[in-house]
Formats: sequence, structure tokens, C-alpha cells
Amino acid sequence: MRLLAVLAFASTATAAEVDYLKDVKPILAARCYACHGALQQKADLRLDTAKSILAGGDSGPAVTPKKGGESLLLKHVRNADSFAQMPPPSEGEHLKPAEIEKLAAWIDAGAVAPPNELPDPDPRDHWAFRAPKRPTVPPPVHREAMPSANPIDHFLQASWTKHNLTPQPPADKRILLRRVYLDLTGLPPTAEQIRAFLKDSAPDAYETLVDKLLASPQYGERWGRHFLDIWRYSDWWGLGQELRNSQKHIWHWRDYVVESLNADLGYDEMIRDMLAADERHPTDAKKLRATGFLARQYFLFNRNTWLE
Repeated sequence: MRLLAVLAFASTATAAEVDYLKDVKPILAARCYACHGALQQKADLRLDTAKSILAGGDSGPAVTPKKGGESLLLKHVRNADSFAQMPPPSEGEHLKPAEIEKLAAWIDAGAVAPPNELPDPDPRDHWAFRAPKRPTVPPPVHREAMPSANPIDHFLQASWTKHNLTPQPPADKRILLRRVYLDLTGLPPTAEQIRAFLKDSAPDAYETLVDKLLASPQYGERWGRHFLDIWRYSDWWGLGQELRNSQKHIWHWRDYVVESLNADLGYDEMIRDMLAADERHPTDAKKLRATGFLARQYFLFNRNTWLE
């Protein structure tokens, strides 16, 4: 019965129109691109476009249109006429009979594919792997809006011009003070802090204030909340003596995050501490607090006590 089913599919696939993008390319992507794609091209063969399939590699064209039985690609996937099985057992699962017949039907129909098909991009060309290059800073505009603009502001100004936007004038000192306090500490300035800033006529009054707020403990408390929200921090909650949610001493990890931000500890170092401070700093109690990250989601009824 299985053989009859395969033969029935073969006749159907041969007779019906096989769509390259829908029926053929996904098979090649799943089974062939690992060895014949963007990262490597064994035997100088690339199979991620119909053009490269027809061009072939060291052994010649991989496909001969309208002659499926003579195509090297089919001989390899079928392991026919002593041709090596592709993909080899060490590289992945062989093609299923139905997939092979789809390839055969596509080849016999002329190996038709979109003329503008593009090869897969090389993952190594991703922007994250390229060395950053300093862009050319646009000329300053809207000096009345940003009289002391830094280079970043020049890019913003260029975008305003592109979109025909008119910037608002600079904020007055009182509004600017409120904004920077809320942004850096999450708290509005007090009346005394407002009066002191309004009286300060020094040209670097704002910069001095920013440095002061960045150095304050409230800075780490304000921005530590964002990290802790993402990392799913929760205070301890129990029922009587029963521990149900989180851990009784999870606040030690919370304090580690806050203090790390205030100490300007690098994000990469924080991650290493949270995952392996017990291995990296087994005798440093302040560092060991970071491993609270691993137990932060304890919940009695989730049966995840194995994590402990």
C-alpha cells in the first residue's frame, strides 16, 4: 500500500504544476543549504537560487531541465547509479520520497523559477559583525532650537528637515530641570532644588546637575527597575511560614542590580555574575547575590524546586 501511495503521488506531482518557491526551495533550504548555501559551498556548488543550481559546481550543472533522471541533484538524493547519498548521513535526514518526486516534477517541467531570485545573504555580513564606522555628521541647522547641539543632535535636525518638521524652542530651566529629574531618578525636583537651579547662572549648570543625578543612589533605583522588570523580579510572598512566591532573600539580588548600575558595572559583567558568580567569585558575598537571578521565578506550585 505504501508503494502504491508513493507511485500515485509521483504521477500526481509530475502531472501537476510544481511551484519552485512554494514546493522546491523549502526542501532545498531544509536539506541542502547547510553544505551548499551562503556559509559554505562544498564542491563549489550553491543551491539557494535556481541560477546557481543550473550553473552547478565542480561536477557540472546540478540540474538538467526537462531531464530529471539525468540530473546530478536527483541522482545524489536518490543514491542512484553509485552516486553518494546526499545529504550524507552525518549532515542530516535524507529527503523523503515525496520530496524527491517534487524535485523531479519541477525539473521535468523545465526547472522554472523567478528571474529576479536573490541568493541568501551571508550571515557574516550582518551589521552586528561589522566594525562600526563613524558616519559623516550633517551640517547643523535650526541653531535657534539647539544652540549648543552635539553631533547626535545634528542627525536629529537633518531628520526634521527631511520630514518638514519645525522643532520647538528649547525648554526653559524649570521644565528642563523637571524632565532630567524624572528621567534619571524617577522623582520630581523639590522646591528647594528648583530654586537652587534657577539661581545657578553658571554656563555648565545643567551638565553639573546631570553628573550629580547620575552619581546619586536614586539613579540605580530608577533604572534598575527596568532591568528587574525584564528579568521578572518579584518580592517574596508567602502564607504564614510557607514559602510560595519568589524567595525570602531575593532582595539581595535586587540590591545587586541597583548597586551595579550605580557603580557603572558593565552589562556583560552583570550577566556573567548572575549566571556563574558562585564559580567565578565563590567567596565574595556581594558578587554571590547576583545568582539570585537563577532562583527569581520560584513558585511553590510550579514544581521547579529542582532548580534550587
